Amino acid sequence: MRLTYKNLAQQAAASEKRGDFSEAAHQWQQASRSATGSNILWAEQRAEFCAGSARRNALQEPTA
Repeated sequence: MRLTYKNLAQQAAASEKRGDFSEAAHQWQQASRSATGSNILWAEQRAEFCAGSARRNALQEPTA
């Protein structure tokens, strides 16, 4: 079953709310491939934002 843009965007938004920005970035990238019109740019920009947030979070995590 192929997921629609709406399904993928909802999953990505839920991942963002959980703070799982790495997963959200991946899901937004998937969503951008099934998006049309202005949703393509939106999904690409969300993916970039989430990837940056994931990198920042990784830098802030204490090391053992």
